[in-house]
Amino acid sequence: MIRVGQVTGAFGVQGAVKVLPLTDFGDRFRAGAVLLVDGITHHVEWSREQTNGLVVKLSGLDTRTLAELHRGRYLEVPADAVHRLPAGAFYHHQLTGLAVATAAGRDLGRLVEVLERPAHDVWVARLDNVEHLVPATREAVLEVDLEAGRVLVADWLLEVEEA
Repeated sequence: MIRVGQVTGAFGVQGAVKVLPLTDFGDRFRAGAVLLVDGITHHVEWSREQTNGLVVKLSGLDTRTLAELHRGRYLEVPADAVHRLPAGAFYHHQLTGLAVATAAGRDLGRLVEVLERPAHDVWVARLDNVEHLVPATREAVLEVDLEAGRVLVADWLLEVEEA
């Protein structure tokens, strides 16, 4: 399952929920779209944008109390329903677990997390108890090979400047 949104609270008294979108594809929340919450299928009855996300009315949630019970839960779609991405773009779940090494061959461990930041994502590679933060930029990430299960990063990421 792929997470496309997270319920942040109830909205109104008829079961609508506030949603933090976790996808760039707005069609996931259009009327008629199918989303799963804890494995239970819900249809989007309507949705609208709001300052800090969306308000979404899901089938089966008809009271504020039911909507409140869904706070913190994720809206998901099956993995086989993901949209195709352009070349050079990846879903977080595709990256997690890949081996990370520098161009010179130094092992940095496995990619364990993708942090979303305003300027660009930051990939966290962990080897034993050491974490390396890799900016997800063209200059830092030289190659992502999903088939081989590896990421190559620039050697300069490990250089330390003395002050």
